Amino acid sequence: MKRVNLGFIFLIFVLSSCARDRYVVTSIESSRIEITGEWDAKANPEMLALLEFYRAKLDSEMKIRIGTAAQTLEKGYPQSLLSNFSADAMKEIAENLWGNVDLAVVNVGGLRSTLNKGDITVENLYEIYSFDNRLVLLELPGEAVKDFFDFIAFHGGEGLSKEIRLIVKDRNVEKLEIVGKPVDENKTYRIATLDYLAEGNDGMIALKEAVNRIDSNQTFRDLMIQYIRKLTTNNLEVNAKIDNRITVHP
Repeated sequence: MKRVNLGFIFLIFVLSSCARDRYVVTSIESSRIEITGEWDAKANPEMLALLEFYRAKLDSEMKIRIGTAAQTLEKGYPQSLLSNFSADAMKEIAENLWGNVDLAVVNVGGLRSTLNKGDITVENLYEIYSFDNRLVLLELPGEAVKDFFDFIAFHGGEGLSKEIRLIVKDRNVEKLEIVGKPVDENKTYRIATLDYLAEGNDGMIALKEAVNRIDSNQTFRDLMIQYIRKLTTNNLEVNAKIDNRITVHP
């Protein structure tokens, strides 16, 4: 019998009443149950029927085709087809919500799967954007923007929208332009990103310096599903290219 390195620990707490509405733990017992192939022969028919009901319902929603990918989009550093597409789509979505946006940022680590060439289903988007991260808009001072790109250069790239021209050498910023202009420390930049990154996660501490934050209260995944459906309505396929938004020299 094949065994897997998994198990459940069951804890039994015995409570004793010492006074009205007051309880204390008087003993604790525990046991470990290994999950092996033995349990396959003990499946509960009623539970299986319940799971099958919900699986059929879920499949009917997740298998819906919403678009077509012209090529396979994979993630990677310093830039990639999937991260470029995601960041560019994020900026377009954000501008439809809030007007002008200077740039968009997605973390490559948050892209959890590849988008394969061909039909795109709702399930594919759940696989790629598997976290319930919300789209937010940050207003970030120019000095913090410079600090942010210092991190991006040291980190070796990230998902940035196409308005960026970043040249990295020896893990330092050699040249940075946003929409063809150097970063102005006296300007406040509008940046679309995920609430997870806005909180300074994945090393993006500079984003916490935002002077204002607007929350869409919608997950980026749901917005991407809508975005791809709109592309399909307009007879467009999902596509992307590697360009000069990030160039890394040794």
